[in-house]
Amino acid sequence: MKKVKVTYFKPSGKYYTEEFVEIPVELSGYDALHKELPKHHRIKNMFMLVQNSEPDGEEQEPYIVPHLFHPIESWGE
Repeated sequence: MKKVKVTYFKPSGKYYTEEFVEIPVELSGYDALHKELPKHHRIKNMFMLVQNSEPDGEEQEPYIVPHLFHPIESWGE
C-alpha cells in the first residue's frame, strides 16, 4: 500500500484537517487519482487536496501529482 497525504479545506479556503490515505501500489497514477482517491473524499462539502507523500521516506509507485478535488456537492452543477 502507498500512503497519500490528504488535506481538507473549508469552502472559505481555511485549513481544516489532514490525514493519510492508503491506496494499492498496483494502480497507475491515473487510476489512483481519478478512480480510487475520489472514493476517499470523506468530508463531502470541503475541498480535498491530495499529494504524493511517504512519511517513512520510502517512495512507492504510483506517483501522485498534487490535485485539488472540489466539494462533491458541487459536482452536479
